[in-house]
This record gives sequence, structure tokens and C-alpha cells, in this order.
Amino acid sequence: MKLFSRYNRINLLATVVIFLLSSGAFYALLRYVLIDQVDDDLKIEQHEIITYVNKYNRLPEVVPVKDQVIQFTPGKTIFHKRQLFNAKLHDPITQEEKPFRQLRFNIAAGGQWYTAGVGKSLDDTDALTAAIITITLGTLLLILLVSSIINRLVLKKLWKPFYQSMQVIQGFSLAGTQPLQFTASGTDEFDFMNHVLQQTTQKAGQDYLVLKNFTENAAHELQTPLAIIQSKLDVLIQDEQLTPHQGQAVQSAYEAIQRLTHLNQCLLLLAKIENKQFSDTEQLNLEQAVSQKLQHLEELIHAQQLTTKVQLQPATITMNPALLDILLNNLLSNAIRHTHTGVIAITLEPSRLQIGNTGNAPLNSAHLFTRFYKADAGNAAHNGLGLAIAHEICAVSGYQLQYAFNHGLHVFTLTFTEQMQQSV
Repeated sequence: MKLFSRYNRINLLATVVIFLLSSGAFYALLRYVLIDQVDDDLKIEQHEIITYVNKYNRLPEVVPVKDQVIQFTPGKTIFHKRQLFNAKLHDPITQEEKPFRQLRFNIAAGGQWYTAGVGKSLDDTDALTAAIITITLGTLLLILLVSSIINRLVLKKLWKPFYQSMQVIQGFSLAGTQPLQFTASGTDEFDFMNHVLQQTTQKAGQDYLVLKNFTENAAHELQTPLAIIQSKLDVLIQDEQLTPHQGQAVQSAYEAIQRLTHLNQCLLLLAKIENKQFSDTEQLNLEQAVSQKLQHLEELIHAQQLTTKVQLQPATITMNPALLDILLNNLLSNAIRHTHTGVIAITLEPSRLQIGNTGNAPLNSAHLFTRFYKADAGNAAHNGLGLAIAHEICAVSGYQLQYAFNHGLHVFTLTFTEQMQQSV
């Protein structure tokens, strides 16, 4: 969930709760004030009745008045305090039962005690309350709506520099030479964030260049000593005076040097690919290239007694010829090497090449194209750089290399279109 949406949700929830509580409190307060006003009017009526009875010693004549009811009931029950309450009374004018606020008190007139009841209709009070509540609710809802719209527009504008910075970060590459350029936002927090991001990415780029140069230099410097060691071991292997034990030790050292030499060559190749030293590209016949590579690997396929399923359609690809040869060699060799019994399936379409081999379970796609990653950790004969090189070749060429496990097959898919290459 976006921070903007989370803020809006919390803000809306808090506003609604405050709105409901304030509406309830406002209704109760308004109701209290209006009822208190009616009670004051009833007390005035009581005072006028008492004044009249004290002056004439008789009850006043009851005259029907709209929204007012006066009743005198003879009785012996005497209560010392007046009573105020709501009741349903008959309105003599409208001849209907209506809600009234009634004041009841005792009064003596002509030697007789009476229970006097003075009531005022609450229709006007209820109507006024409903009107005020409606207007208030409408106003609060309008304020809430306008506030939400303003918050959305203002927050979107306030967070615009953040999203601009994220777009700049998304285009960041350690291999890039240009420093990140952030637009000044005028907001201290965002400007500080941009400053930290710029410093961090520059430091990461410098560290990457140092590590890259070290790898390249180390690989170059290792070439000559490795070649000398390998040539010396060649001479030792041919020495007839070596005992079997010595010969086995020399043979082990020779195999280790071969693996180290191959590793060094792979690291040099990766460095050259990253430095884009294979910049010369041309349009190549991919169908022909795949067929030729399969012919070269035919003996290896037969030696492992593998079944091949090949479906090739005419297709062309724009790439460096040397990189295409390395890419096909790595993908096909990887499929053959990791298939002991089963099928090698190769499908070529005008915009896609799929190479699959029989497998038991899916591989870890998150680390599959990582350098030195080995699905079979116990296999020391391979350095785990083949797929990393293939992925890097596709990346610098502007194409995609993806992995999937479908129907018992490990499938590597090379997707190539001119539009993809132009977008890189």
C-alpha cells in the first residue's frame, strides 16, 4: 500500500470518528438548549397561572391555543416539586397525538386542590433540531469532501519530488559513468534525501570501479604465471622417471591449473563484455548458428545417449558474432552437461529461442544467473560462470534471458526483438 493511500485512510478514519463524536455531542447540546428554552416558557406559563389563581382564587379559563395544552385535574395527590417530562398529548387544534413537553404542578383554587399540566408542542423544536442537524451534517460532509480532495491534490504535489527521485534511482547502474542528476525540490527533507542518494551512489560506483579494475588487472596478471605453470606441468607429466604417486600428484595439479585458467578466462571475458568491447554487431542467421553449434556438440550428445528434439524456424538476430557463439555454446553445453538421461529440446521461432533439458525439480531462479552459483554445489569441475556470462551477453545486447521449469524440463528462453534492442 502506498504511503499516500495509508495516510488518506488514517486521516479519513480519524476524521469520521471525530465527525461522529462531534455530531453526537452537538446534537445532545442543541437538544438540551432547545428543551431548556421550552422549559423556561412552561415556567412562565406556570407563574402566570399561579398569579391568576392568587388574584381571583379560581382557575383561569382554558382557551385552545396552537401547540399548547393546559389541563386542570382535581385530585388529592400533592407533590411538592414540579415535574417536567415529555409526553404524548392530544392537540385540540389539530386533533392529533403529538409529542409535548409538559410541566405538572399542584395548585389550590376555591378550596380545591388541582393538578395543573401545561404542555408545549415539541414539533417546532424537533423540526428546528432536524434542520440544524441536517445543515451541520451537510456542512461537515462538504468540509470532509473538500478536505480530502485538497489533501489528495496537495499531497500528490508534495510527493512529486520523491517519485522523480525514484525514477532517477531506477535508471542507476553501477557500470554507468554519469553521476545521478536530481532536480531541486525546494523541500529540505527531499533535498537532503537526494543529497544522501547522490553521495551513496557515487561511493557505490567508485567501489565498483575499484573492484572491477582489480578483477581485470588480477585476471590479466594471472595469465602469464598460469601459462608458465601449465607448461612446466606439461613437461613434468612427460617425465618417465616420475613414480605413479608423483604422476598422480602432478596430474591433479595440472587439472587444478586448467580449472583456474578457465576461471581466469571467464573473468576476463565478463570484464570485456561489461566494458562493451564487443561493440561491433551485425545481423546473423540464428537458425544456421544453432544448427552449426549442434553439429559441433553432436559427439558429446551421443556420448551421453541423449535424445534431441529440434524445431528450427528461420530467424535473424542482431549481435556480435563472437558473443552469439559464446552464448549458444554456454546454453547448449549447460543443457548437455546437466542431463544424464533424457531429452534436449531446442525450439527456434522468429523472436524466441528456447533450450530445455530434462530435470527433476526447478532451480533457484533468484540466484541462477549469479556469478559462481552452482545448482550442484558438489560439482567442482565447473566454476558457475557459464549462465552468468550468458545473461550478461543478453543484457549488453539488449535481449532477455529467462528461466522456467515446465513439464519436467529446465527451459532457458532467449527473447530477441529489434524493439527490445533499441530500448536499451
